[in-house]
Amino acid sequence: MGRTPIPSLRRRLAERGLAPSKARGQNFLRSPELAQRLVEIAGIEPADAVVEIGPGTGQLTRPIAAVARATVALEVDRGLVALLREQEWPASVEIREGDALEADLGGVARALGPPVVLVGNLSYQIAGRLLARALGPHNPFRRMAFMFQLEVAERALARPGEPGYGPLAIWTRLWSRARLGLELGPGAFEPKPRVRSAFVVFDPREAEVPIVDVGRLRDLVRTAFQHRRKTLRAALRGRIAGADPAMEALGIEPRRRPETLSELEFAGLANALARGGAQGGPT
Repeated sequence: MGRTPIPSLRRRLAERGLAPSKARGQNFLRSPELAQRLVEIAGIEPADAVVEIGPGTGQLTRPIAAVARATVALEVDRGLVALLREQEWPASVEIREGDALEADLGGVARALGPPVVLVGNLSYQIAGRLLARALGPHNPFRRMAFMFQLEVAERALARPGEPGYGPLAIWTRLWSRARLGLELGPGAFEPKPRVRSAFVVFDPREAEVPIVDVGRLRDLVRTAFQHRRKTLRAALRGRIAGADPAMEALGIEPRRRPETLSELEFAGLANALARGGAQGGPT
């Protein structure tokens, strides 16, 4: 796979008074060949519309637009929005200024009509929050594919008992089938980050255990992992009402640590709490 760089990227940005923002964690893809490869890994098809988060200079937007029936590129950086709008795009491409953490991504997907793929090169600052927000019941996207720092990817793909296992992995495992598409070194980006990155593909699905109350599940998982070195009983005591009888009803040993529970056990425990402690175990 080639690494032909974007011609004079820094000069193009500097001419407009722009520079990659450290505060926003901006690291742009250097190679058109790599961008094309990512579109292939994401499995974007002609029937798909695509919502792209953080198009930056448009390096990934171009191969997306060459395939997708419609592309909405959402960029928070006003200077980059102006740069993108100066370029020539097919009529199927719309450049929007906006913050992905505040945007109604589901509403954008519904307006485009299915099938829709969500793609993004996400900075460390927003990656975990955006993924946790994007995953959940009744997901409007056919597929999601994100570039993360490798650490975030490992947390999303972790299995019970592994060091990175926590709320992000539980959300990923409940509401998607996820796989590592490609791991990349710092040289794939301009400027070079200090860490490795990974492109991860998520195929949304409904949870195997219907969730009675997603908010209750979120609170339960967050509370458990705020005290992950404690036993489950100690982590939840005084913080989650009814935890002890719910664990007893489900046969969950309260001396286990939070990172040993599967996503289905957490779902069952949250359901039992929502139903008063007597029901809701994983099937």
